[in-house]
Amino acid sequence: MKTVLATVVTLGLVVPKALAHGVDLRYQPQQVIRITARYDSGQPMADARVQVFAPDRPQTPAMTGTTNAQGEFQFVPDRPGQWQVQVRQAGHGGLLTIPVATSGQGTTEAAIAVAPKTPATVSLSQYTPAQITVMVLAVLWGAIGTACFAWSRRRVQVE
Repeated sequence: MKTVLATVVTLGLVVPKALAHGVDLRYQPQQVIRITARYDSGQPMADARVQVFAPDRPQTPAMTGTTNAQGEFQFVPDRPGQWQVQVRQAGHGGLLTIPVATSGQGTTEAAIAVAPKTPATVSLSQYTPAQITVMVLAVLWGAIGTACFAWSRRRVQVE
């Protein structure tokens, strides 16, 4: 009986340490670039294919993956330059250029310069007066052409 009790006590003291797993957690602060992909309607591009191209290898993807349910994807650039990110899903997609520069002072961290955000809506203030003039003339030309076509159909006599 003493042997059984001694064995149980020994196992009770030894087994929890033997079955326990140690955990080693570490972190390294990095600057992450997070891409958010959405359709024009605002719906996230979930499970869209993402390819990330490094500045020195623009033909071969440095990283590939898919967006999450919110249309988000993130990566950590490891060198300065113009990073290209392509997001595609079912014939829809786009290409984004992200400038990354070193922070200087001999540090290896990358300082991310924020690219100018593209406007979500289109307004006439984005266009030059020449572009607006061409658009107005194109609409007028189309209207005149449509009116001429309709007028010519009315004058045709069926014999």
